[in-house]
Amino acid sequence: MKKSIFIMLILNVLLGTVAFAECTYNGEKHPEGTIIGPYTCSDGEWVFK
Repeated sequence: MKKSIFIMLILNVLLGTVAFAECTYNGEKHPEGTIIGPYTCSDGEWVFK
């Protein structure tokens, strides 16, 4: 495991955040789980649900 990934995982645990991916919509980044209309940000992609 790369050192930078390991450090990011430790920080996520310490800070209590779990979002790893972001999706971009109209030039703005949105965290994992964001819902816009019928789409949900999942693994860095907008998924129709």
